Amino acid sequence: MPLPETIDNSVQEFEQSFITAQDSFIDDVESLKEEGLSIEEIMLILAGIDIATYWLIDLDMQQAINRLMGSFDTLLDDAVFFGKVTEPQLLALRNMQQASILQYTTDLGSKVRLSLVQGVLNDMPKKRLREMLLRDLSTKPYQIDTIITTSMATYSRSLTLLQLEDKPEEKLIYTGPLDSKTRPVCIRMLKEGGLTQSQIDAKYPGALRDGGGFNCRHQWQSLSPKTQDKEVQQQAKTAYQGMMQKAKKKGKPFKAPKTLEEYYR
Repeated sequence: MPLPETIDNSVQEFEQSFITAQDSFIDDVESLKEEGLSIEEIMLILAGIDIATYWLIDLDMQQAINRLMGSFDTLLDDAVFFGKVTEPQLLALRNMQQASILQYTTDLGSKVRLSLVQGVLNDMPKKRLREMLLRDLSTKPYQIDTIITTSMATYSRSLTLLQLEDKPEEKLIYTGPLDSKTRPVCIRMLKEGGLTQSQIDAKYPGALRDGGGFNCRHQWQSLSPKTQDKEVQQQAKTAYQGMMQKAKKKGKPFKAPKTLEEYYR
């Protein structure tokens, strides 16, 4: 399955699990109200919750993590291998991603709890509690999308970086979708032919690791007839020329799009 499709499916499934867990958390708070507990008593209960156990086990977010890690395994199965990579390396890479996702998911539970505490203090009914959580920027779907997409794409690119230790002169090509969400720097890299690691590092600093930046759906793969999409490459060249012509018409000097590393220098 192509990288963007695997990522999109995984993000949608994780977001749905989060929404279900969040709604269940609200229902549990409402149950405490219906039992006649005071605001103070409810707050003490919320403060005393082992959020990791409650959020991950009772509200099934651990299952969401397990399914997400299954998608990481799909990325590994779909990877194009060209150099040596060991089982311990792959396991270490997976374990680091899993630990990061576990921490992020637990933090989401803590943020939901903090928001619910504010709702309880204001004696909000169930509908307003849900509306308040929907307004919380830290748990917005696009934030979750960014974290999951970036994690999965970084993992995929890390598989390529591991193999470059064995074959640093391997020719690589930038692959992925060319659509309305494609960044200018990704258009610039999509138009390229095969490049070696040293050429990429010189021309696009940090792109082997970061791609086009946060939420990027692209990856570097070993150049082959299977990975090279000449149609996308030509479309990217045309799009890039259009960007240059647009700047010229406005009487402005054209500035080549920067990678994430160049941007933060």
